[in-house]
Amino acid sequence: MSPLTPPQPTEIAAVFRSPVVPELFAELEQTPRYLAHVWPALAASIDTAGFLGSALYLADMALDAVEEVYEPLLTREQLGQSISSAELAEIEAVLDVFHYLQPQALLAGAALAEAFDRPEVGGQGRVEPRLTRDRDQAHLATVVPERDVAALGLATIVETLQVPGAPQLYATLGQWPGYLQGSWEELQHLAAYPEFRRRGRALYYYARSGARFLARPLHADSGALRTAGLANEEIEAARTIVDASVPALATMVMHCTAMRLALGHAEREVVGVE
Repeated sequence: MSPLTPPQPTEIAAVFRSPVVPELFAELEQTPRYLAHVWPALAASIDTAGFLGSALYLADMALDAVEEVYEPLLTREQLGQSISSAELAEIEAVLDVFHYLQPQALLAGAALAEAFDRPEVGGQGRVEPRLTRDRDQAHLATVVPERDVAALGLATIVETLQVPGAPQLYATLGQWPGYLQGSWEELQHLAAYPEFRRRGRALYYYARSGARFLARPLHADSGALRTAGLANEEIEAARTIVDASVPALATMVMHCTAMRLALGHAEREVVGVE
């Protein structure tokens, strides 16, 4: 890949061991020269055991926070009144994909946000290669529906969460309107709860501080980007995408965690990560 050739979506998804491209990187396809510049260093770090461990530590942080402020009222039995057991199994599989993918995307996006204002980010992480584990294989075999940006209720979700657009998590769950409606009826109140929002912000800032643990240094401040041939307009466009997307992604990590908790999933992830 030449320095100004952006990665293909399949390449991005493969590095994350995901069947789908994280929404942040899908949006950065609007700024292909920026994505082309940052991707080689970022991909090299994502493809390490240390990066996965850091991302899953974020997932555990989210679970700790959600358990402290949220006691699910929606039960599997109640969900069974509106969706079939087969659909529920599909939903759980999709949620597990996002449970792994979103913290990774958050950590990567936070590093990009840090890099705009610093000449170098990262370089302190472990360099051991990341293995493809059984759970990765299960995720890669999971059929994740196309985003349904017109799904019923998404406009209300966007307005309530004060995010720039339909979140990938919720737009994907639009495939199952019975689940989406039931889950949102409960989570919409949690989304307005100040402590829940505060924990989401804390997750975002922790991710930014964790950018130093990228295995490979990232050089993507304005000077480095201009040296690589990017115009100021391209740099500002990329920064706008990152600055808007990363805090929203931290919120989605919290929401996915709450959804999984309501379905009985409260396992910590860091122990045993290879």
